[in-house]
Amino acid sequence: MALMVLALKTRTAVTSLLSPTPATALAVRYASKKSGGSSKNLGGKSSGRRQGIKKMEGHYVHAGNIIATQRHFRWHPGAHWNWK
Repeated sequence: MALMVLALKTRTAVTSLLSPTPATALAVRYASKKSGGSSKNLGGKSSGRRQGIKKMEGHYVHAGNIIATQRHFRWHPGAHWNWK
């Protein structure tokens, strides 16, 4: 009796391995969320330019010191100054 049960179990195991799998088991699921579109606002990730006045009025400066950094010519240093 035990031998028949063992033979029946092995036969069902072998037939289940050899039988073709149903089509529903082979279905592939894709991502359900929409893909993100490209963004045109990519700026704002760079660090600051560190521009501005570096030495204030009354500070002593040596030759070659940076008094101010700026993008355009807006600030005039005053008297006794040479642009080199």
